[in-house]
Amino acid sequence: MWRIVKYVWFFVAMKLTGFLPDVRPVMRLRGLLVRPCFRRCGRNLQVCSNVMIVYTSNVSIGDDVYIAYGCWIQGIGGVTLEDQVMLGPYTVLASSDHQKIEGSYRFGSGRDRPIVLKRGSWTGAHVVVTAGVTVGAGAACGAGAVVTRDVPDHTRVGGVPARALGGGGDGS
Repeated sequence: MWRIVKYVWFFVAMKLTGFLPDVRPVMRLRGLLVRPCFRRCGRNLQVCSNVMIVYTSNVSIGDDVYIAYGCWIQGIGGVTLEDQVMLGPYTVLASSDHQKIEGSYRFGSGRDRPIVLKRGSWTGAHVVVTAGVTVGAGAACGAGAVVTRDVPDHTRVGGVPARALGGGGDGS
């Protein structure tokens, strides 16, 4: 029952503030309004408009997290965004996938596995992170990447499927 109430509140809060511009005070207001919806939520959550999070009660959020415009987070398998995580526009975190049954995926049961984005990690625009993946601390996922495997700490990845990119991932 509480899971449904939390989800409905998230939906209502996002709709009520959706017409407001994505400026810092508004994004922080959205973060404050949706904070009770999550399993855990730290301070200074900033949420842009047009964000959709399903199964909010399975999502844990640390301090100073930024969720950009149009992100879609599927919490059914569990999602953890540690401190200082930044999600770029239209990032998709899909913590469940489908299994084939009698030659079709349509009615196959989902396989739920947690997604973890560790401290200071970042996803660029249109990144997809699939079920069971951990993105390491300080790691960066380049725009358009499809992340199907764990990303080590301080590594930059890109491509489909995502692979390590050359050069230092420490911003130098």
